[in-house]
Amino acid sequence: MKRIISFFLVISVVLLSGVSAVHAENGAGTAPDARDLPSDVLLRDELPDSTDMPDSLSPGGKPGSSGESAMGLGGGSAVGSTGGPAEEHDGEPGERGRLDRIDYSADDLYEAVSILVPGSTHYSIKEMSDPARIVIDLYDTDVPGGQGIIPADGTYVKRIRYAQFTEKIARVVLDVSEGYDFSIVRTDTGLAAYVSGYPGPGELRENGVIPLGPGYRISVSGSGSDETVEIELGSYYDYSITRLTDPERILVTIPEADVYSAAKRFDHDGEWISSVEYAAAGRSGAEITIGLTAQFQYSAELSDGKLRISFSWPSYRNIIYRNSADRVYFLLKKAALTKGTKDLKPLYTASYDKSGMTWTVTFPTRNADLGEGALDINDLYLKSFEVRNNGDGTTSLIFNGRPGNSYLVYTRDSGDTAITVMRPAAKGDKIVVIDAGHGGTATGARYGDLYEKDLNLDIARRLEALLNSKGVKTYLIRSDDSNVDNYERAYIANMLGAALYLSIHNNASPKSSVRGTMTLCYPSTKSGFTGRQFAQIVQRHMVAALDTVDLKVRLRPDLIVLRETYMPAALAEVAFLTNSSDREKLRDESFRQTAAEALCSSVLEALDEVA
Repeated sequence: MKRIISFFLVISVVLLSGVSAVHAENGAGTAPDARDLPSDVLLRDELPDSTDMPDSLSPGGKPGSSGESAMGLGGGSAVGSTGGPAEEHDGEPGERGRLDRIDYSADDLYEAVSILVPGSTHYSIKEMSDPARIVIDLYDTDVPGGQGIIPADGTYVKRIRYAQFTEKIARVVLDVSEGYDFSIVRTDTGLAAYVSGYPGPGELRENGVIPLGPGYRISVSGSGSDETVEIELGSYYDYSITRLTDPERILVTIPEADVYSAAKRFDHDGEWISSVEYAAAGRSGAEITIGLTAQFQYSAELSDGKLRISFSWPSYRNIIYRNSADRVYFLLKKAALTKGTKDLKPLYTASYDKSGMTWTVTFPTRNADLGEGALDINDLYLKSFEVRNNGDGTTSLIFNGRPGNSYLVYTRDSGDTAITVMRPAAKGDKIVVIDAGHGGTATGARYGDLYEKDLNLDIARRLEALLNSKGVKTYLIRSDDSNVDNYERAYIANMLGAALYLSIHNNASPKSSVRGTMTLCYPSTKSGFTGRQFAQIVQRHMVAALDTVDLKVRLRPDLIVLRETYMPAALAEVAFLTNSSDREKLRDESFRQTAAEALCSSVLEALDEVA
């Protein structure tokens, strides 16, 4: 059975047929007198500064900020979280708004609060805790009826309070019970808030639906190759789909959705679709992330206000795309597109189209078993990728890219070809390449369960975070446990036009008594700031910070990543896995953090020296 409460805020508004008004302290259908209302119409931590507050809303005391929070973008309910400002939403420009009426109704699914506010085009939402409540601010909006309380006594909505919060802002507060979930939807006459209990993962999985209010939802239907995601978020006019990897997923962005909601997610556990997640985006957008079990091609169709997304296997084979980190690349299994290492010889021809954005590589079909087909991508680097059989014994790879892209094609010792997509440094930019040594099957030194490749990556990630926090642009050669050939590392740095190259390693020795820190460099005879000077800076900072034995700077003309890079390059050997004292230090997270901090100081000092 549906329960309805209507409350009029302006005397001249006529009751709608079938909707009954209820008394709110001083009678139905009339604007309440603020003097007749309880003193907590606006709770203390909801009050504006006294200088901005009308006299009629001055119960005394200053506002507090405890419990204010922004809408969370992660999974789960945002109740009780703390954080930044409210999410704001813009509408079409219009005249000053007027809060005319608030309706409350309840049925088996939702408790609905309908806010009639003609002329209002801009609003914001935030959640507050202790007690739990949803706060809706209507900008450039008047409350002719003053302030008041509407009792609801629902399962989740206990009461609704409204007032002229500041001269420019009308505030509506929904006092709610803990464990609530909500969505805010634009309507032709204002806004509607839908409140319900926050469903558990089991309920969501069973239904395969993210409910966002009557007529608004995200659902999954079908199975296997017939699995489809259907998105109903109102009368939106634009959307974009971006491919993300590691894990495989696509991100659907709707910049002007009619719905604003707390983040929601369900695990689908399908053959093709693994999960679906909703999150608010910016002032008025929505983001839907669809988790996939493999790198599928997708297609989208918009009709009748519903966006349907379906999936299919790409018709090409032996190709995988990765874009989750700095190094964006394609890996072509058992494909020979180059020959050699230092003297790299292409086994292909390549050209750009007139726009300079589409790059095509053509090679003998016998050099790779790739088939043909296409992959939509739409990320920062590529719009799409296609494998095309030309019918003359050649195959073309077509990269429909973004402005400024460069491509490195390199066939590794394993027989696989990596095609790295990158954007070289712009004039005046200083990019620091951070190379976590080894990776994948190249483990480096090992002692028991301690692998050098893992320690190198841990320190590299910490260094990247520190440098980024200082505003330094970085490029991490590998961000996971993957193989990258040494020549490939050097060629990537050169193509980027990096300012510095820092390779991070840890050491080993046949003699377990050997311990300490050393830094390696190439014996360059170039003028200006060189790798040797960079290595001296690195060694000085590391020894001072780590309190390790100083094994000095060593010249290594044989190391590829130092010899083949064009910029000042250094290789830091932080400590020895084969020495018990150094090994215990390396196991300590604080030691690895200190190493990263020392390397950060080294890079910052060196950047001041780089021309």
